[in-house]
Amino acid sequence: MERIIKLADLKSAVQKAYDRHKNETCGTPDPKTADMNEGLFGISVRLTDGSKFDIGHTQAQFAMGAISRLPIAVQLLTQMKPEELVGKMGLGKNGCKCGCQSQPDKQGEKPLKGLHAKGVRAVSLVEPTGDFDGKMEILSDIMVSLMGSSPVLDDRLYKASMAENAGADKVNAFAEAGYELYDATDISIDLYTRLRSMLVTTEQLAQMGATIAADGVNPATKEIAFDGSLSASLCAMMAAKGPKHMGKPWLIITGVPAMSGFGGGFVTVIPGFGSIAAFSPGLNEAGVPAKAAKAVKEILTELQLNVFGSTRVKVEV
Repeated sequence: MERIIKLADLKSAVQKAYDRHKNETCGTPDPKTADMNEGLFGISVRLTDGSKFDIGHTQAQFAMGAISRLPIAVQLLTQMKPEELVGKMGLGKNGCKCGCQSQPDKQGEKPLKGLHAKGVRAVSLVEPTGDFDGKMEILSDIMVSLMGSSPVLDDRLYKASMAENAGADKVNAFAEAGYELYDATDISIDLYTRLRSMLVTTEQLAQMGATIAADGVNPATKEIAFDGSLSASLCAMMAAKGPKHMGKPWLIITGVPAMSGFGGGFVTVIPGFGSIAAFSPGLNEAGVPAKAAKAVKEILTELQLNVFGSTRVKVEV
């Protein structure tokens, strides 16, 4: 089944959500970025046919945070099959009965508070092993292909985060926790910290989401960013993980894969349709950008953009 949405109706829904929340004050910025983008708010839409529009502060730059795991996942799924990735990441440890082998976490992630352990494990899997510059070059190329432009390193944030890691002796903390990595701990921590400190805009996030929605072809540049067969696994990963600490309620309410970061970014992927991304620096108690998430939720529910429905949505002028 196919349902047609008029481009004017899509723009209207986005405008209404923006107007409803633009003057709202909610959430608290992450301490690491508290002096950035106070009061700013923006929404960007990118469709798989190349259509685009933006409302608000869509060129404001903010830290990618956990959203950096999307380009990491592209590379890992390029290197190995989903079954192998699940096993190496330890995602089958509770008994998924799919034949995957999980890696033991002797003390889980709690001893590693302040630095997402599975994010560090993910970048430790990126090849080539033992080569920080080689890994960074590969991931940088992927980000440029996905977004159509390059993110920018926030050197101040990166150095402050690395100093925090050193002060907490994160390298030894990983060893003491018995948390298995696939490359040198110092390289893995450094690389993940650098990726989290990359600055992007909602326009770049929406373009990245639309590239995933378009089976790996960037709708703006027409460049093939990755093998299109990987898109389904990427969307499934986003759906399973979801915005920090609210993955299940978000997915039940909207039915749309999404990710968020501590910098205030929020991005969705609707396969075959495109992406809606938003930004607001204030985070709710779950660590999710409050205004951004609420606005995107309202757009998705008003337009019934649920990826689990049988109907596929197409936009026409």
